[in-house]
Amino acid sequence: MCHRFFSRPAGLARTALLTVLVAAMGGLVLPVSALAGGRGLLIVGHGAPMPSWNGPVLALENQVKTLLERKDGRNVFAEVRVALMEFAEPSIHTVMCELEEAGVDEVYVLPLFIAPSGHSLFDIPTILGLYAEASMIEELSEEGIAIVDTDMKVTLGPTLRTGSVLREVMLDRVLELSTDPEVESVVLLAHGDAATEPVWDDLCREIGSYVCSRTGVEHYNYALVEVGQSFLTKGIAAIARAADKAERVLVVGLYLSMGVEGMAERSVLEMGMMRLTAGEALRGSDVRYATKGLLPDPRVAEWIVERAMEWVDG
Repeated sequence: MCHRFFSRPAGLARTALLTVLVAAMGGLVLPVSALAGGRGLLIVGHGAPMPSWNGPVLALENQVKTLLERKDGRNVFAEVRVALMEFAEPSIHTVMCELEEAGVDEVYVLPLFIAPSGHSLFDIPTILGLYAEASMIEELSEEGIAIVDTDMKVTLGPTLRTGSVLREVMLDRVLELSTDPEVESVVLLAHGDAATEPVWDDLCREIGSYVCSRTGVEHYNYALVEVGQSFLTKGIAAIARAADKAERVLVVGLYLSMGVEGMAERSVLEMGMMRLTAGEALRGSDVRYATKGLLPDPRVAEWIVERAMEWVDG
């Protein structure tokens, strides 16, 4: 019974929200039934209007299936699927209905979001039917996002903040740009979220310190610029401060499938009146931008498999 909308008692909604908050911050591992063929793994990305952004996320489906089969010689999940929260198909609602039709009775959902935010804490739980708040349901409905109503047991896992995958991939993105750490500075750009900004601040500082300790670069800076909306203000300011301390600035982005080079180019073109300001701020500076975010990188698929097997083993 996969329906578009649902209603739940308030008490159940509060219990579900508590479960979701714990899961999103650190990962909630719950016991799984031993019924063969009943497990589903759903990997959720944000989704974007551009197929070029969605392609690397959708490609994770086969990568994860292959890794799971190599692990024990068989896939412990009857179904492994990728869904997109908005902008494109396959949507969460579409895939959840397909999982139910395939006979799946319990689903482990991994949100491919960098850190806890409004999307991972509220939007996705609401779409999955784990959190029932009328205003949230109405807002998502107005955006054309369908709400799932299912009898399948749904467990929501942690964001990419859990584990070491973020700092390890960002280290490699810096090494891809670096030629002489002694004259370089690093700037990390990230999405950020007003409600969970301290979490993002801690994450960026952790990654910056890790990268410096592994490369010999002495200085790092970071800025929360959404997906480029604040690049010409906060981003340029962070890069300019880094340029004051080093001959060369290496700019990397904490994004799933977007490189900061393209972000910088789009931001300058879209904000034509601010081009002079941006150019003046960085005139004469040697700034190098990463062309990739986290994907494509095999460690993302490996992170998914690690989290999924923790749930199975739990």
